[in-house]
Amino acid sequence: MRKVLLVGGKGNISFPIARMLAKDKDVELYLIERTDTDDDLGDHVHRLAADVFNEKNKVKQWIEDISFDCVVNFVIMNKEAAENSVELFANKTKQFIFISTVCVLNHQISCNVDETMEKGNAYYQYGKNKEECEKYFLEQYEKGFPLTIVRPTQTYSGPRIPLSTKGKSCWSVISRMMKGKEVIIHGDGQSVWASTHADDFAPLFYPLIGNPETIGEVYHVMNPESMTWDMIYQELADLLNVEYKPVYISEYLLDHSETYSWKQSIHGDKHFSNIFDISKAKRFCPDYTPKIDIRTGLQMYLDFMESHPEMKVEDPQFDEWSDKVIEKYKKLTEEFVQDI
Repeated sequence: MRKVLLVGGKGNISFPIARMLAKDKDVELYLIERTDTDDDLGDHVHRLAADVFNEKNKVKQWIEDISFDCVVNFVIMNKEAAENSVELFANKTKQFIFISTVCVLNHQISCNVDETMEKGNAYYQYGKNKEECEKYFLEQYEKGFPLTIVRPTQTYSGPRIPLSTKGKSCWSVISRMMKGKEVIIHGDGQSVWASTHADDFAPLFYPLIGNPETIGEVYHVMNPESMTWDMIYQELADLLNVEYKPVYISEYLLDHSETYSWKQSIHGDKHFSNIFDISKAKRFCPDYTPKIDIRTGLQMYLDFMESHPEMKVEDPQFDEWSDKVIEKYKKLTEEFVQDI
């Protein structure tokens, strides 16, 4: 029986994987989470409530007499956390999977994205931090650490969906659309994006777990279906039965916002078109076909929010900011048009 440990096993990406592992009779599943929360994984799953970074000794004691076939860490965001993982799991596992991101890549050089693409995100600190982690882990791999790197694109589920600009939650945009208000879209709405529902991420990721052929390799795991931002919002408007009212504002202007970090999240990520090649990961899952297209995923989100009305929280700050920016932008646009 394979022993698999998930660090951060109840998150957006990780929980569907935990469910698959918990149902696999050939897997003995271990979870480390900061808090001990209820789930449907079953009593046979071994659990530790601990902060893997700040309660190192507690984790060491828990795994002292255990060797794993695979450790997957979903919560490494910086080099310090990467170093912590090597300290904890070196000589304790046959494989360590680091969940990185396609944000480490230099998307300015091409819209065709595979594992060979050059790294170097000029705008997004999140991507820069993950790239630093990749560099450190690859150095450790050269010293014998059994590393596999997996890079998702934006993965959504529950109360999260792909949106151009939003406030404290996705509901801030839904609320505007339901009130008949305009919504801000970066650029002209025609850059190509790809988002993956977490339930579609898990099946392509699963064959990489405990797979010795993947050691020392990088894999892109995502739904490669391409769509424009306009297509995403139009589907959302159709499901809400409202008119889609976009206001297109250049990301180069949005960069200057002092209220929101659009230079990070938009110019560093959503601004660039992405067409993904997942053939490398599909070698281990040749029949993989994503089941949740964007319309289905958006409907799943709306259904989730209906069943969790407490999450339908208004965001006055974002609403007021959007109204003010749209009004000023329209005025400037009118003046520009008159001048030309």
